[in-house]
Amino acid sequence: MNTTQTRERTDRARSRAFSEQEVYDAVKNLRRRYVLYSLNRQRGSVELGELAEQIAAWENNISREEVSPEQRKSVYSALYQTHLPKLENIGIVSYDRDSKQVSFTDGARDFELYLATDSQTTVPWHKLYVALSAVGALLLALGWFELVPASGFQLATFVLVAFGMTATAHFYDRHCWQQRFQGATPDLAVEFGDDGRFL
Repeated sequence: MNTTQTRERTDRARSRAFSEQEVYDAVKNLRRRYVLYSLNRQRGSVELGELAEQIAAWENNISREEVSPEQRKSVYSALYQTHLPKLENIGIVSYDRDSKQVSFTDGARDFELYLATDSQTTVPWHKLYVALSAVGALLLALGWFELVPASGFQLATFVLVAFGMTATAHFYDRHCWQQRFQGATPDLAVEFGDDGRFL
């Protein structure tokens, strides 16, 4: 397939939404999930050889420097012959056969990939923020009706400090997670728009 055909397919993908079945077909294979994750992480195009080397490293749980030529070739061939054409047919990924660059299509911007081991899945930060909001609203209401011995400024300061401390803890927890899993083989999940999560 030439570059013109690839561009035409990309243009068609921009004008329609993906069906649930198409999304499932895209992410049910681990190598395709690795492709999507890598593109999401790079925030741009990736050269096919580099992509194959990174996926081979993840599959064998080794560093990219340790990937053998055979391992890289095996993944490269599978991506070129099977997985990239599949993702292209759906309209999620574009592959330029001249430059060997792989990238998301404009129509795939709703894909959100994340690590299933993200610390946000073990610490319910969203619930903490909701609880803080509820406590803050209650305190401010009590202060408004002068039912607590504190001024509005003192109550607002308390709420602000509580939110600041929680946000700092959230930031630190995420930083620790990123350090702990830096370079590790990703355990992937994908969320597509509002349709739900595909593991």
